[in-house]
Amino acid sequence: MAGTARDDAPGAGVASGRRHVVLGTAGHVDHGKTTLVKALTGIDTDRLPEEKLREMTIDLGFARVDLPSGRRASIIDVPGHERFVGNMLAGATGMDLVMMVVAADEGVMPQTVEHLDILDLLDIAAGVVVLTKADLVDDEMLEIVEEEVRANLAGTFLEAAPVVPVSARTGRGLPALLAECDRTLDQVEGKFPGGPARLAVDRAFTAAGFGTVITGTLLSGRIAVDQRLELLPESRPVRVRALEVHGEPRKEAWAGERVAVNLAGLARADVARGDVLATPGAFGATSRFDGELRYLARNERPLKHRQRVHLHTGTSEVVGRTILLDGTQMLPGAVGLIQFQAEREIALGPRDRFIIRSYSPVETIGGGLVIDARPPLRRRRPGGRAAAAMVERLRTLRRGDPEEITLRLMHQGVAPVARGELSRRMQADLSLSEVEAAELLGRLMERGAAVAIGDGNLLMAREAWAEVVERVTSYLGGYHARWPLRSGASRDEVRLEALQSLAPREFAALLARLEVEKHTAVGPAGGERLALPDFVPEPTPEQAGLLRQVLAALEDAGAAPPAPSELSVRLRSGVAPSQRRGWDEQFGELLRYMVAGGLLVMVAEEMYFAGQAVQGMVDELRRRLGPDDAFTVSDFRQWIGTSRKYAVPLLEHFDELAITRRRGDVRIAGPTLARTEEGTTKT
Repeated sequence: MAGTARDDAPGAGVASGRRHVVLGTAGHVDHGKTTLVKALTGIDTDRLPEEKLREMTIDLGFARVDLPSGRRASIIDVPGHERFVGNMLAGATGMDLVMMVVAADEGVMPQTVEHLDILDLLDIAAGVVVLTKADLVDDEMLEIVEEEVRANLAGTFLEAAPVVPVSARTGRGLPALLAECDRTLDQVEGKFPGGPARLAVDRAFTAAGFGTVITGTLLSGRIAVDQRLELLPESRPVRVRALEVHGEPRKEAWAGERVAVNLAGLARADVARGDVLATPGAFGATSRFDGELRYLARNERPLKHRQRVHLHTGTSEVVGRTILLDGTQMLPGAVGLIQFQAEREIALGPRDRFIIRSYSPVETIGGGLVIDARPPLRRRRPGGRAAAAMVERLRTLRRGDPEEITLRLMHQGVAPVARGELSRRMQADLSLSEVEAAELLGRLMERGAAVAIGDGNLLMAREAWAEVVERVTSYLGGYHARWPLRSGASRDEVRLEALQSLAPREFAALLARLEVEKHTAVGPAGGERLALPDFVPEPTPEQAGLLRQVLAALEDAGAAPPAPSELSVRLRSGVAPSQRRGWDEQFGELLRYMVAGGLLVMVAEEMYFAGQAVQGMVDELRRRLGPDDAFTVSDFRQWIGTSRKYAVPLLEHFDELAITRRRGDVRIAGPTLARTEEGTTKT
């Protein structure tokens, strides 16, 4: 990938055993940042013709530098003009250490202050203050400028940073600056080399003979030639065709290095600054996140609920709204919880830093930490247990304890989490290796804080499992109270109503554990019904009284019973108005219960007979029929004293039970109509 070296400033060599690091510049326009980088490295980071013409940095520039210790570091040079703060933010994300540049002949200027705010909000680890153009002022002025700078740095991460006067023209202070950067880098942890790969794209172009090339800082993990990755937020699959690090071909690159990646299967139009190249499935696209926001004290107005702002995270910029989660407004200098709702999807992960800028005029007003990168949609309802639980959950995640965060990842409502997916999330969110993630899960399982579901490939936090148990048993308890005559609720009813339409596979796994732990049982009638283990269908006292009335009415009617609708109307008039709610459904439920218990026999739609009456009819057939005797519908009607309206359905019912058998227009005794000493029918 010839011609890309300028964009590939590396960190230290892999063999050194040190983590790779990135230096960055910051400061007001025309304070000499690009000139300083050229003096330190010999590389002019202004690559655009417009930058050459205007003698002003517009976009990000990249270089590499060898430090006195022998380690090699990347340098990201950012523009200082207020119109290009968005570009500055895209570069600041990857920095481990910043060279805060202040021109000795001008002192602190507006972009000095804004860049400092941005770096502080991004939680940059450390830095060195560089007083450039030192050859243009005397020593007294240098002291005055240093005092001014120190005053502006009070309370920030640069409060105790070394201050080094330099001159790019004469070379004054350059060796001392490199030595201070080298020494300060010893205190910087650098990028995490384990876990999933993630590279924030800051440039994309087409290289002749190679195709699409992207460049960026590898924020975590490693990437290698022929590795298959995905480009977010579109989740577009790609393959690494070739790699370069500071102009040299590589087989692999590590976190903290500036990398140029030649991608197969990707057109130039399919990628842009703000995209993320990552291990498939490790990260995701989202249009919202929950986070902690620090609203700058120098703001003149409160931040309002649902205020529209620009958001910068990684190398991306998006417009959206800030949903305040624990108040109606945020005063200058305050810190609070928010949900950011973006107007398009972005790729990010927990613990990422973000900056917000006012919509118009565009100024930096705050920033903070992503806590939950894939939260539910928040429609803020202040007060109440749900709101308090949500805030407490976010505060737990904010504390960053690995076990607490892992348990929160396993508490996704009532849905279990796949072990493999959970491991990937732990690696991405907690900067753990695969082995470390497995060990942490093992500890949680051993002490019972997490439980395995099904074959062990699904996991839940113990609290989440307790919620499943409570929801299912509470639902079944309520179901039994409402429908005391049913053998239980259908499995689909439980899945849809009690467990929020959980996927069938996950529900089956949860159900298996519920039954093993004896929280549920197959209903008394078996099949697809679920019940509480000790549940037995039986009528309430009111239903028992109604049952006796129904049975008496049908026994009195004998072979000519009233239709259920007629009987329902007759009995309903004797029920108190308070008990008539849902009468038709309850009455139908009672009839089904009586049929299941043998008290009634349903011979056709809307035709029920008392069980004793039907048994009497069977006995009558047995008494009258010999093995070869035939009879007609008219004969049967006369024997039992009924009309054709009832005789025909009864005989069809007996045919189905093989009590009778039809031959043309007559019937004979069926195989189940057998005489016994007790005079009952074998069926």
